Amino acid sequence: MLSVHVLAGGERVPMLHDEQGVPLFYPTLFATSQLRNAGAAVNTIRNKLADLVVLHRWEQANSRDLIAEFRTGRFLTLADVVSLRDFAKLDMRKLKPIGPGSKKRGGAVVDFLEARVASIPAQTTIVGQQHFNRISTFADYLEFTASVLTQHQNSTRIAQDIARMAKAIRKHRPRGLAKQKDEDPDLRSPPSDLVERFMEVGAEGDPRNPFLNPEVQLRNSIIFGLLRHTGMRRGELLSLRLEQIDLGHEPYVWVRRNQDDKHDPRPYQPVTKTRERPLPIPEALANQIDRYMLKVRPTIAPARKHPYLLVSHRKGSTWGKPLSASALSSQIFPRMREVDSAFKAIHPHALRHHFNYELSVSIDKHNARVRSENGSGVAPISEGREQDVRAFLNGHRNKASGAVYNKRHVREASDRAARQIQEGSKRIETFKDDHD
Repeated sequence: MLSVHVLAGGERVPMLHDEQGVPLFYPTLFATSQLRNAGAAVNTIRNKLADLVVLHRWEQANSRDLIAEFRTGRFLTLADVVSLRDFAKLDMRKLKPIGPGSKKRGGAVVDFLEARVASIPAQTTIVGQQHFNRISTFADYLEFTASVLTQHQNSTRIAQDIARMAKAIRKHRPRGLAKQKDEDPDLRSPPSDLVERFMEVGAEGDPRNPFLNPEVQLRNSIIFGLLRHTGMRRGELLSLRLEQIDLGHEPYVWVRRNQDDKHDPRPYQPVTKTRERPLPIPEALANQIDRYMLKVRPTIAPARKHPYLLVSHRKGSTWGKPLSASALSSQIFPRMREVDSAFKAIHPHALRHHFNYELSVSIDKHNARVRSENGSGVAPISEGREQDVRAFLNGHRNKASGAVYNKRHVREASDRAARQIQEGSKRIETFKDDHD
């Protein structure tokens, strides 16, 4: 079982333990020495441990004990690696219990001529990138564990066998993932009219809004507005504290790093991944936040015990507590998709891509206006300056990181340039025909 423990100082510690709640020794040693001490984020450690749950399920399904085998100098064969690779491809949520404890159907001997071919339903699998990550974790963990278990032997041959095993596992990771990442940019940056329709449906008082409570409508409108107008990440949104809001003459919100906050009761604490920065917000959005902070949030008693802006309005154990990432992803956005199936393309990171698209369009309009007003004294925004602006707003340390968010705009600009060339060629051909 995988759980996250919150220490007294606020640090989140993901841990793999048995049915009695006792931490599993080698996964804990791996997570501590190889991940936590190397500065890995809590979510990274949690994901790695989730991969090890899959590895343990493979052991159960095949009646194997890799720790015991490594102690005797037995390591994975090529057939084992292939079996592990195929098992790692399966979606564990849809996998039926298997292994020594599961019941197997007894097989009666059937005459070959009377036999029939039974249809075997296809098993649900995971995407290539997750499969790649799982096998990578297996290779790292098994190489580490085998080395720890055999280090007292100080054997060069055993060390080489372990290295060969890890290399064989890594060689069986799926290939061709680079092509999968280079998908149609519209799948990541939704069309502008779709975003506008989403914002309209999610606005306060819209009859199509699936949330009937006016206070929930206000909170959700703030969520959608912050994601759309600032491009902040989901974790940055959910980690916003009251003191990070400035609603003065030029309102903005501060994105800050609040890692290991002991005031945050969420086991899976949403955090800021990159640079701290102030982000300007529209006046209308600032007014909504002001109403929520002064008139709605104070009426929820549990919300007065923590400093986080967005809270759960659902009555029950989570009422008034900081809004969780699961509530955002599995409740708020799915409810919006029930209104319009096209809203499936709208999620927090898609709105981040759309923010960057609108930033590119805005810079293009600025530069076009400057060029049309010669002598205005206003300088155009250069390509280098645009990269600086994008890096600052996105919180990137590396300016190249912003390139992925500009794909849709680059494609549209390329289309326009190509069509202008085509139109120019067409005019030339027409001119030639008219003068032949």
